[in-house]
Amino acid sequence: MTKKNYLLLGMAALAYTNSYANDVTKVDSTLLLKEVVISTTRIPEIKSNAATTVTIIDQKQIAQMSKAESDISHLLGLLTPGMALASNTTSSRTQTLRGRSALVLIDGIPQSTPLRSTDRDIRSLDVSAIDHIEIIKGATSLYGNGAIGGVINIITKKNTTKKTFAGQSSLSGSTYNFYHGSDGMGYRFNQQFYGSINKLSYLVSGTLSKTGSSIDGDGEYISPRYGLGDTYTSNALVKLGYAFSPKNSIEFMYNFYRSLQHTSLIQQAGEYLKTPAIGVFGDKDPQASDEGTRYNHNAYLKFTSRKLFANTDFEASLYGTSLYTIFDFRKHNPKKPRWEETSGQATIKDQKLGFRSQFSTLLAFSDNSFTHLVYGFDYLLDKTSQPLVDGRYWVPNLTSNNEAIFLQTKTTLSKDLNIKVGARYDIIDVNVPNYDILRTKKSAPEVHVKGGNLKYNNLSFNAGISYNKYRAFQPFIAYSQGFSIFDLGRTLRAAKEDVLSKISTEPVKTDNYEIGAYSDINRWLQLNGAFFYTYSKLGSDLKINKAGFWEVNRTPQKVYGIELNADAQLLNNLKAGANFTWFEGKIKDTYGQWRSYMSNISIPAAKFAMYIDYSPVKNAYLQLHYIHSGNRDRFQPIDDGKYNEGEGKISSFNLLNFTAGYKLNSWDINLGISNLLNNTYYTTTSMLMARDAEYAHADGRKISLTVTFKY
Repeated sequence: MTKKNYLLLGMAALAYTNSYANDVTKVDSTLLLKEVVISTTRIPEIKSNAATTVTIIDQKQIAQMSKAESDISHLLGLLTPGMALASNTTSSRTQTLRGRSALVLIDGIPQSTPLRSTDRDIRSLDVSAIDHIEIIKGATSLYGNGAIGGVINIITKKNTTKKTFAGQSSLSGSTYNFYHGSDGMGYRFNQQFYGSINKLSYLVSGTLSKTGSSIDGDGEYISPRYGLGDTYTSNALVKLGYAFSPKNSIEFMYNFYRSLQHTSLIQQAGEYLKTPAIGVFGDKDPQASDEGTRYNHNAYLKFTSRKLFANTDFEASLYGTSLYTIFDFRKHNPKKPRWEETSGQATIKDQKLGFRSQFSTLLAFSDNSFTHLVYGFDYLLDKTSQPLVDGRYWVPNLTSNNEAIFLQTKTTLSKDLNIKVGARYDIIDVNVPNYDILRTKKSAPEVHVKGGNLKYNNLSFNAGISYNKYRAFQPFIAYSQGFSIFDLGRTLRAAKEDVLSKISTEPVKTDNYEIGAYSDINRWLQLNGAFFYTYSKLGSDLKINKAGFWEVNRTPQKVYGIELNADAQLLNNLKAGANFTWFEGKIKDTYGQWRSYMSNISIPAAKFAMYIDYSPVKNAYLQLHYIHSGNRDRFQPIDDGKYNEGEGKISSFNLLNFTAGYKLNSWDINLGISNLLNNTYYTTTSMLMARDAEYAHADGRKISLTVTFKY
């Protein structure tokens, strides 16, 4: 399809919807229910009408759980069915959503870097800046490139008070079970100001924090490699809103995030299946820089107009990001050389500039039958590179231009039957300059790659049906497509060909099928469950090549599984809930049989979670949260009982967290204890990676006390 035809298609969609707009006066009745309305689906709706599985982590959950565990990747792993547990490191490579990578957004701004993945996109801001999180499960065509496992949209805080000036100050301290004195202690300070002045609404939030040295249940320092210990974090959020009129408003958001590790510990390597990697005091290499995210800037300017014409709303936003992250320093290893047999430290730099616009039109046919149309245009300019700290390029400067039009419809018939159909057409042009492969060995032949343009045109669809007549049983069925230029830079940096057109750079395309149901029984018991299946002709799993580096496994893959969830209000002051997730991933072999398994990097062990929330007196709460991570043993060892990387045996473990809080006038006092029983265990990532350097224990008992004053 030419760009001319592409633009004509967009104009035709716009003309079609506008031709019906003049007769519309109805309001979507599904939004009148007193339930949380999600916006990530691009049509505001309650989750039982979304025809897909949706998890919402609200402000109360975040506020309570973060008192025990303030890292956002841990919170998502603990609270999201279908999502793998966090690695207890800065990396989220193994934290997949239903076995595939998810597109991470902050207020709709993409944090994922598909041209060269940072594996740091979840840790993009501090938890103090978050209002709530919306997780849409399964491949989705709503946002285009990157959403093959789903979408995680992190919504930042905004002012919700009518006061001219209000605020809160929060201070917390933490210790790893009082081990090692001050070395295991951390602190966190957050200051917020917010309010409304006439038509102006504002919120300003700033956070400074430092974690103590990470310590396991036996009192041993945990290896600092990719670690979260001795990490200094700062976050600043500014959100301003101005209402020109009751129908027209503008909103500005800026968030700055930095998280760097500065530690006196160095790694003492462990031995896989025998002893853990630990931290010992020592001097790091003088060439090494502090690892972590040096900066992550996010900003947007959004204009919203209600009833721009007839019954059509309009929203347009201009956004930008700038990211610089530094990985760990690698000393030259003659047995596994890299970077022409030298030491070095990789980084990733990424800048994005985007524009997003959409019209939303409601067409009423009767009191109980109407169609909601959302249509618009997205544009994204993305520049990514992977230089070393010393200036050598591992991945050259890649520039991507992504234009897309989309149309999403939701038709409600007889008030209870909802039919959703949508399509998105993406045109992506990636410019690759001429570049030289950074060889592993100096003796290896030089490869000079002639660059050029990589073009991708993709049309993706989604469809779903939900039926909501009976609150006790609200079934849905859905189909959606997703695609991703999966970690293009990883492929380019390992190229053996000298011409770009000879390198395999085809995108990953997935077909996602889901059937499930929501249930609400007398407002005291909420249930939901789903079975899902996804297929991709070209895979996105990672495997180790002969040189010892990760590469993308392009073999066909399928993932299938179930999610079950229950929440019950047992008494006025007692609530409990549980969820269970299990899924499996298979790879088609050269004989066309599905006999091989996807690696543990993509497919986690089964997970069961349970919580009890009890309020013994007014303004107080006690909460216990339990996690059981199961076993996954799908691969055979290769030598001396060891495994290929990503195929290590995952053994089960149990984890119990506790939080408590009491509100007294303007004061809040909260206690949080993660790993309440002080268990000593290996993280799932350390087990599955099967590498001496990454075979590390998880954190032991961590005690945190937080005091907040609101005014």
